[in-house]
Amino acid sequence: MINIVNSYDEKARELYKNCDIYYNRNIFIAKSIPSDNECIKSRLHSHNEYEFFIPNSPMPFLVNEDSIFFGEIGYIYTAKSNQKHGIKYNLSNIDYTSILIDTDYLKNIMQELKCSDNLFNHPIYLSRELKFYLHIFQDEFKKGDKKDLVKLDMISNLICRELINANYNQDINLFKEKQSYQKGIYLVADFINHNYNREIKIEEMAQLAGLSKNYFGSAFKKALGETPHSYLIKIRISKAKVLLETTDYSLSDIAQKIGFKKASSFTSQFKASTGIIPSKYREKSKKQY
Repeated sequence: MINIVNSYDEKARELYKNCDIYYNRNIFIAKSIPSDNECIKSRLHSHNEYEFFIPNSPMPFLVNEDSIFFGEIGYIYTAKSNQKHGIKYNLSNIDYTSILIDTDYLKNIMQELKCSDNLFNHPIYLSRELKFYLHIFQDEFKKGDKKDLVKLDMISNLICRELINANYNQDINLFKEKQSYQKGIYLVADFINHNYNREIKIEEMAQLAGLSKNYFGSAFKKALGETPHSYLIKIRISKAKVLLETTDYSLSDIAQKIGFKKASSFTSQFKASTGIIPSKYREKSKKQY
């Protein structure tokens, strides 16, 4: 049984107070409830369970041991048993799903499949199958006293197997935080997170960071592993994915909401970033259930 379910102590309540929770004896799922009025506080913690963190909105400043990185929609980030992990800075209006799995239970499945936890050294692709398993687990749990415990056990096993068998992405930059990283760069990144839907000039960002225009671009890339422009595009595309999956807004409306002046520009950038046009992405996302 997962410790956090056994006790659900004060620390656990603080971590998951703004979440819907679902669990059985081997797995614990916390689904955040995004709010502009609630701030997720900076925190580092560790526990015996494996944790699989799924950003449902862009999540900058995720921390795992001595690394800090950008949490991108469509991927899963793993904290192994007793690894320190969390969020570097306070964030608001963040949407995520966190899966905690009993270590012995997961390792037994890994042993059965003849694999090691080295496969969790890189971000995992969030598959359609895993989304479906999480969906039916939550639906079954919501039945309350009428929930089928055997069915929940079967689904939790499928969730673990899908995490193990998922495609892995070796190309996401996980980078180490260095003492030379300046807090001003993180302020700019947070500023972009909240102002991605309008034009942001390089002069405006440099001024916020307290750096010269000429130096700002290289300092930003040194701190976050990409240029300010590519960071902004990544945020916009991540937001677009959410809108395509959860709304019926037209492409023109979505383009305007995420900062593109023309739907054609949005479509071109979306395809360049994802390999697929927005309408096809929406079509695929609608078929997942």
